[in-house]
Amino acid sequence: MRIAGHRRSDEGLDRAVSLFWERGYYDVSVDELVNRTGLHRAAVYGEFGSRQRLFEASLRRYRERVVAVFFAELERPDAGLAAIERFFVAISGAAARPKKRIGCLMINTASEVSPNIRSVAHIVSSYLDDLRARFQQACINARARGEVRQGIDVDQVADYLLGSVLGLWALARSPASTATLQHYVQGVLTFVDGLRSGSDDTRALRG
Repeated sequence: MRIAGHRRSDEGLDRAVSLFWERGYYDVSVDELVNRTGLHRAAVYGEFGSRQRLFEASLRRYRERVVAVFFAELERPDAGLAAIERFFVAISGAAARPKKRIGCLMINTASEVSPNIRSVAHIVSSYLDDLRARFQQACINARARGEVRQGIDVDQVADYLLGSVLGLWALARSPASTATLQHYVQGVLTFVDGLRSGSDDTRALRG
């Protein structure tokens, strides 16, 4: 019985993720959570403690189930510039889906909720720090293999790439055209390509 109950709770949490992702934290009431997720009101308060705690659990679930898919390329121990490029190609495909351009739950939350709720800000900051660290490590790997030009500042590059992720997902939620999204990503890919040894692209960040 506990296994079945746990499964129902996981399914309800997955539905909560979808609802918060689509609507945001502030536009989702407890009544709507009960109606859309199949969770009983007692579960919202008894198992999670509050709507806010359920939202925080949804963010962690989103990171485990959705973010992990995109992070797979960057998690490889030998990740380098090619892994960064594949990462951006993957998220650009998700961002440009014509029927569901709702952005990234983590990035949406970064601007909408985290400025107001410290515990949520901690979850989002952890995600952003992790992503930046993965970009940084990929650049360090590439530098160790001689893939990038001398003088490249990997910290600046990691910060730039992190900002590019935020910018891409912000565009995804906006009325910007799919072509605009594609051009944005192409600009990021051009920047990454300009980091390579032998490139004369002066736009790449230097120390």
